[in-house]
Amino acid sequence: MLVSFFRYAKGFVEFTAEGRSPERFMNLCAQRGINLWGARPVSKGIQGRMSAKDYKGIRPAARRAGVRTRIVKKRGAPFYAARYRGRIGIPIGAALGIALLIFLSNFIWTIHISGAEHVSEQRLLRFLSESGIKVGAFRNAADARQAKRDVLLKVDELGWMSVNIIGSHAEIEVREKARKPELEDNLNPCNIKASADGVITKIFIGNGVSNVKEGSGVAKGDLLVSGLGTTKRNTVRYVRAKAEIYADVNSAKELKLPKSYTYNSISENKTERSLFRFLGFSLPCSLSFRSFDSSAYSVSERPLEINGVELPLGIAVESEHELKSDGVSPGREQAERVFNTSLLLYEIFERGSGKEVKKKVSITEGADGYFCKADYVFNENIAESVDFSVEE
Repeated sequence: MLVSFFRYAKGFVEFTAEGRSPERFMNLCAQRGINLWGARPVSKGIQGRMSAKDYKGIRPAARRAGVRTRIVKKRGAPFYAARYRGRIGIPIGAALGIALLIFLSNFIWTIHISGAEHVSEQRLLRFLSESGIKVGAFRNAADARQAKRDVLLKVDELGWMSVNIIGSHAEIEVREKARKPELEDNLNPCNIKASADGVITKIFIGNGVSNVKEGSGVAKGDLLVSGLGTTKRNTVRYVRAKAEIYADVNSAKELKLPKSYTYNSISENKTERSLFRFLGFSLPCSLSFRSFDSSAYSVSERPLEINGVELPLGIAVESEHELKSDGVSPGREQAERVFNTSLLLYEIFERGSGKEVKKKVSITEGADGYFCKADYVFNENIAESVDFSVEE
């Protein structure tokens, strides 16, 4: 392999030697120290390869052997360069391209984070950027050890981290700390009181003395489980009461929808501006200065990928959409759909901890809009811990 490389760098020719005694020609070349390789017989002589420099000195040997030589092919870097001798732009462009690649190899192009399960990668990238590890940063100026120390101090969830800059790629590997089980650190005695009015359906007591039974009606603030008890020796004992008390709780939700109102929507009118982004820098590719009185703004990026690796260059499109105001006059059917959607959100996000037992919805129409009233019964845990102090 190395010999072939040097032969290509110096340049060589493929030639034929035809005539009276091609074998003697080969012997004469060997006596004169001329290297001939790849020789093989052809119809009227031999065909072989020889360096371009040696080929210029084989005429005496060819005359003595009575053969005539002819070049079939010229190969190697000198012959390839001779083709473009008059095109000065090609070697200059090649040299500039190589110089550009060498220059760009001094910057960080890509960052990959592995091992982050509960910690946001965007959060880690932000802290790394503050420590000098970011796309477009000068590789030799990036201090991996200092960045590691800074990030570990800022992110308490991390127990170990490594920052390795390999070429133009930064490989970040992290290990998160083992999560400690949540332990109740409040040991003060407490009672369990009702957080809402309701009728008790189930009682689960972990600690304390129950003051209610299933089927009992309670009001908000009533004592459900006491943290004050007695021992077998009839002495007072203070404990932190623990219990789950489930009760049917009444709840109501009222909604209103005007008969006419306006809302903003995105129109078809928009302005787009293209940006070429490279190593954290942005260069405008189009000029567009149109602006709307009321608009919505969005950015979409299309980075260049090679073999699944996202490179720090691509096109970003900034879109500005005009907002228009539309008037709406909903009918009863549309109002019912709006109310049903709002009630569903109320059930999921506001009363999600309870189980729906009963639901009654009534919709009425007034002079200025539609009105909705929903009466619910939710079965939920109404136990609320209330600390109390003990004075000796």
